[in-house]
Amino acid sequence: MYKAIPEVFFETAEKHPNKPAFLYKKQGVYFPIAYKEVSKKVEIFSSCLSALGVNKGDRVAILSENRSEWAISDLSIMAVGAVVVPLHATFTPKAVCNVLNHSRAKILIVSNSELLNKVLLGQKYLKHLEKIIIMESLSATQKENLTGKVISWKAIFSQNQNNKFEKIFLDPDDCCSIIYTSGTTGKPKGVILSHRNFLSNVEAINEIVPVKENDVFLSFLPLSHVLERTIGYYVPICYGATIAYAENTKQLPANLKEVKPTVIISVPRVFEKFHDAIWDKINSSPDFQKRIFKWALKQKKNTLRYKIADFAVFKKVRRQLGGKLRLAISGGASLNENIAGFFSKIGIMILEGYGLTETSPVISTNREFDFKFGTVGKIIPGVKVKIADDKEILVKGPNVFQEYFRGKNEAKICFDKEGWFCTGDLGFIDKQGFLTIIGRAKEMIVTSGGKNVWPEPVENLLNNDRFISQAIIIGNSRKFISALIVPDWQEIEMYFKQNNLSLQEHDKLIKSRVLLDIFQKRIDEKINPNLHDFEKIRNFRLLPQEFSQEREELTATLKFRRHIIETHYKKSIESMYN
Repeated sequence: MYKAIPEVFFETAEKHPNKPAFLYKKQGVYFPIAYKEVSKKVEIFSSCLSALGVNKGDRVAILSENRSEWAISDLSIMAVGAVVVPLHATFTPKAVCNVLNHSRAKILIVSNSELLNKVLLGQKYLKHLEKIIIMESLSATQKENLTGKVISWKAIFSQNQNNKFEKIFLDPDDCCSIIYTSGTTGKPKGVILSHRNFLSNVEAINEIVPVKENDVFLSFLPLSHVLERTIGYYVPICYGATIAYAENTKQLPANLKEVKPTVIISVPRVFEKFHDAIWDKINSSPDFQKRIFKWALKQKKNTLRYKIADFAVFKKVRRQLGGKLRLAISGGASLNENIAGFFSKIGIMILEGYGLTETSPVISTNREFDFKFGTVGKIIPGVKVKIADDKEILVKGPNVFQEYFRGKNEAKICFDKEGWFCTGDLGFIDKQGFLTIIGRAKEMIVTSGGKNVWPEPVENLLNNDRFISQAIIIGNSRKFISALIVPDWQEIEMYFKQNNLSLQEHDKLIKSRVLLDIFQKRIDEKINPNLHDFEKIRNFRLLPQEFSQEREELTATLKFRRHIIETHYKKSIESMYN
């Protein structure tokens, strides 16, 4: 029988009271917080929320980067029967206020002054928000303007030490969180998820990829996203593992070496950057080191030569990622199978999986000893999948949500007459049971000539080129396929210096004939030969800066918001077809 998430956590804390639950960095050093200490903080914060009038079913929002206080807030909100509404730290002020209003959040827990400002810019429009709890100190100006409106995290834990925590009955089917989807193709929707939804996924994941008690998870994907929240947070705290919080993605290489994690949860873009960084270092090494590395990659596993290669070469590479990494989980988008194969060769297994916010999230995943690169693995225990006649992936299981918050009619559209959840993704299952994703139905490009083009495979080819940082293809209702390309400026600058070419500012360089010819040649020789005639890239434009979450062009897991990108670069796109 399923329990509620706080109940499972408290049981874990009783089993492992002195074990580090979380590791956080302060003044250049990682400090531990034991399970019993986290448990005590959850009890104190829960009693405080009750004193503030938070009742069962009330919504409480969290706007914060990953940190131990995020997890403590999450567990405390659920412990009083309230509903957690996570907000992406990269949300614009307008998006923050929209979610707060739509969810009717009663209280907001925010980490710092910078994120608080996003709320203050639209506070006059916030009809339901009563109190704000801030984890860090307020600025002097904010202290003057917000007296009585904001409660400090420090004050809560200094003034409520003796408050009695009263456990309340939590039904596994109670709503415990409303997660707003990233909205790649339209307006974000609030997905209602229950304790059962999450915990069924946690149990299934642990059954096929068992957590070890000495595992250390390094958390850097946003906890506001369901992938990190379920696999990178609920899985470890339910089985007594430790979670270390990275400072930010820029500090990730340093944090990997400091924490020495055994498990990381990531998206393909991060693995691509690791892959490129490894090759950059190899390519800048002396010739004999390059030859040794390339020799090592050619050796077959389970041979004496491979063991020599692993000891002499791959072990050093793994050390750059901490040296103890046994598993990496990839989700959110398609992982290039060449990159998965490369990491497998050097001794790091990346298990690619598939899921949605509406499925809490995992539907399928590769196993440690049962995998196939290029697929998203086999269906997890307890979940059923069937492929519809039009190739849409349909799902049933205890991990599937029941409705959207204030959107029952929208949810009805997502389920067929037999109760199958219609994912909107297209795919197929092979004879061995491995699921392969073809693409998303709404993102399929249909050219004016009636040809169907799936963008992801073409974009993966482009993004695998060492000179390309990001690429998105265009072509819906148009004569041919074109591309917006963001160059990998580090590689470009290195190439220009090696060939004694003149460098300029990026916004000027993208129009230079030299750079345009370089990209045209790479597309003609390396990309288009791998594509059908109707998929070939006939034109392109180079962009000076990457697509970003701040400009709402990317989701939290770095997926393209295609409609927004096409709006932002409308002139560049039109110029390719004139």
